[in-house]
Amino acid sequence: MKRSVLGKIGFVLTNVMVMVILHGNSKQFWPRIPYLSLRDESTGEHTRLLFNTLAVSTALQALVGRLPRERWLPRALVIGVIPASLPALMFFGQKVLRLTGQAAEAYNLALVPLLPIAAVAVEDALASQIGSPATAPTSANHVQRG
Repeated sequence: MKRSVLGKIGFVLTNVMVMVILHGNSKQFWPRIPYLSLRDESTGEHTRLLFNTLAVSTALQALVGRLPRERWLPRALVIGVIPASLPALMFFGQKVLRLTGQAAEAYNLALVPLLPIAAVAVEDALASQIGSPATAPTSANHVQRG
């Protein structure tokens, strides 16, 4: 259990670090990474950034042998679902909550750790649903014909 929690915290921290590296800003001292880094501040680019962040973090986790085979399908689904939710979350902050300026920036920065945490929760839920074995018929509920 303790190892599982540490692995989840490591995944979240890795995602935050990768997102910061890929996002960059005007004061960054490292070069932009072609095809992965943010090109502009649009919602579509941020969605692509989130997808790339989850994909890079997953690839790193797989390379060091920390992604068990039974987690591959749930992780692949998460890599698709979590970035797909970002436009709705950004719309919620901009249009529903009507956040502007510093409040909008705080909302967007809060999403940086919250989205990987949500990814971990969704992956766990999917893994428990996908990985649960089908109930085998027992002698009490299985009628043999013959």
